[in-house]
Amino acid sequence: MFFFILVLALGAIGMLAGLNLLVFVFALLVAAILSGGLQSGPMMLGFQAAPESIPFLRAGAQARLPVMVHQRSGGDALAIELSGTIISDQGERQRVDTRLGHLAPRATRLVHLTWVPASRGVYTWSRLQAESGFPFGLLGKRVRWKIDRELVVRPRHFDLPPQLLRALGSRGLGETSRRQTGDDGEPLGIRGWRLGDRRSDIAARATLRHGVLLSRQRGRIHPPRVLIRLDLRGSSPDMMERAISLAATVLTHRERRGERVRLDIVGEGVGYEGVREGEEALAKIPKAGPALGLSAIAPLLDEGVLAIDSSDVWDTSKGHLGAASSHLGAAK
Repeated sequence: MFFFILVLALGAIGMLAGLNLLVFVFALLVAAILSGGLQSGPMMLGFQAAPESIPFLRAGAQARLPVMVHQRSGGDALAIELSGTIISDQGERQRVDTRLGHLAPRATRLVHLTWVPASRGVYTWSRLQAESGFPFGLLGKRVRWKIDRELVVRPRHFDLPPQLLRALGSRGLGETSRRQTGDDGEPLGIRGWRLGDRRSDIAARATLRHGVLLSRQRGRIHPPRVLIRLDLRGSSPDMMERAISLAATVLTHRERRGERVRLDIVGEGVGYEGVREGEEALAKIPKAGPALGLSAIAPLLDEGVLAIDSSDVWDTSKGHLGAASSHLGAAK
């Protein structure tokens, strides 16, 4: 603003000295360029940007990476372009960007960088960059921040028809519900009264009907458990990715049904509990395949086993699913 007022004053003095209107208009244009461009340097030095919590990321699905921007200096931020650099585990670089437009003095705003990861894996969000090209891109200023944020992109899912989903969720692999009796939990049945039973647990109607003092048996019912065993030995790269997507699909479907799921990647010797741990483990499998050497983990007593590999077998009754089966289409 100081440069604008200075040149405006010089232009007015020139007109009073007998210069024409064209000289005055040219002086105003120069003042706008100088004031806007020279202001961008101090303005951008006060500009701050930092990533917020990373959302759930899945291959092939659009993700919106949140970034909180803040203008600490007193000047307006004009024509700001915010961009980020994302590096895959193979070293490939991707650029994501968005335009902020105008940011008022000392303002804070949440913006999003749109990104569509092409494949599963571990990516690194290496840096953020804000650039101001005002005015007209003649005088610009950029600032960069190194962030090194890990982005775990989970595998794609298969879009399976309802009949296949019902078959994947059916029992018959050895999984069973387990009851654990105790003093707390939901009523599980009726039993004879014992010394120490709470008065509120006395089953009055059953006692009157049978003529014997009875109490409610309380406890907890643990849902069925299933172990998803993924065997990628001898798989081609394409079949390996299909088998990984199939394992992720089955894990998610079985847990949504209320079952407790574990994942065993043959060769790693680790049982991953639940969908979150399981899908992160699937995302981090190297492109060359998992490390081999350790044997498969043993299932628990009440745990069924569902084997997934790259064959063309599809037998839900025996718990064997192959990624090359004709039942499967393309992963979405």
